[in-house]
Amino acid sequence: MNEYWDRLRESASNLKKSPIRIAALVILAVIIFLVMVAILMVSSPKDTFDVECIQSAGRDGNLVTISGTQASFDVIVKVSDSGGNAVANATVKISGGDGTASAKTDKEGMANISVSVTLEQGQQAAFLKVTVEKSGFKTYSEPNFVVVARE
Repeated sequence: MNEYWDRLRESASNLKKSPIRIAALVILAVIIFLVMVAILMVSSPKDTFDVECIQSAGRDGNLVTISGTQASFDVIVKVSDSGGNAVANATVKISGGDGTASAKTDKEGMANISVSVTLEQGQQAAFLKVTVEKSGFKTYSEPNFVVVARE
């Protein structure tokens, strides 16, 4: 153990003799720190979405009632950032039912998505999932975004 401490003391005394080594170590530490901060800034999302189902099948809200087993309807979605500002060019995907449909938001943050749903015999309800994505934002996903229920 003494050998370890002796080597450590020797290294420290060598550093004291050469201020250039100390300066190089400080500069290297600063560069490493700045690179790590830059990586964190680039890789972490900047904002989150607020997503609202404005209208589904021509009615306010997220409930669609159907009398048969199949239905096609439009879902109007509003996307804003955490500050309430509209988010343009976000991709809004609605999946479930008979597949996946998607649209981009306009400058007001609105997207109109046409979806088709088939309820199996005896099935009383289906849930449609929404996923919203845009660079610089955390992906938003809600599995029960639209409820399709049999009358």
